[in-house]
Amino acid sequence: MQRETWVVILVLLLAGGALYLHITTTTEEFSRHNIGWNGTSNLPAEDVRDLSRLDPGSTLLILAPDRPFTAAEVGYLRAFLDGGGRIIIADEEGAANPLLVDLESEIRVRPGNLSSLERDYAHPGLFKGYVVENDTLFAGVETVLLNRPAAVEGGEPLVETSVFTWDDIDGDGHVGEGETFGRRVVCAREGNLIVLGDASLFINAMLPENTKFIENLQPVQIDAVHSRTGSRNPIINTLTWIEERPPAVAALAALAILPVAWRFGRKRE
Repeated sequence: MQRETWVVILVLLLAGGALYLHITTTTEEFSRHNIGWNGTSNLPAEDVRDLSRLDPGSTLLILAPDRPFTAAEVGYLRAFLDGGGRIIIADEEGAANPLLVDLESEIRVRPGNLSSLERDYAHPGLFKGYVVENDTLFAGVETVLLNRPAAVEGGEPLVETSVFTWDDIDGDGHVGEGETFGRRVVCAREGNLIVLGDASLFINAMLPENTKFIENLQPVQIDAVHSRTGSRNPIINTLTWIEERPPAVAALAALAILPVAWRFGRKRE
């Protein structure tokens, strides 16, 4: 009987573990809770939710922003930059442009469908970008693998495509009428502000292709409030809320221990 009890307990533990894994992961693109190819669970970074408490010795990554910044938050970012901090905005849809305006930057992200004939993969949107200017972010890096990047205008160019790149407006994978070859800037800087027209560079599938670049980022913090690294899963959000509040963790631990302690006390009586 005792052996059967342990078998049942083991099965329940395995089932509970599988259920926990299922409810605490997501398939949402860029999410830190997505362990799949298009998530960012493997990106070594610290999530930060209070922009007034940024570590000036780190890099702040704003990844595929999808929420507006308040005037106060813009002020925190300016103070961070003025204090020597570095901000990287990775965006391929143009959502970062209002923030760039508020930061008084002349850099802009220009969404499109950049494709290249000079590539190592079958898909024309997956190709190399070439480092064209010295920067600690690209120390020891000659190329980065890009995934459907957007062009970046303004600032000092850091990464460009090859001359065999075009904006595939009709999406047919071929250079057609009105589509011309030419180099495109996909990463530029203004002082400590760097804008990269490729948020996908940070997803799990791309990390092994850009290991040196990721190493140069460290230490890095991710703006977890405005970036698309969160989740719409209420269970995940609840667990995250609890983890970020030590008193809540202590309260839950107490609730879990009290029944056991009560049961143990009854047995001793």
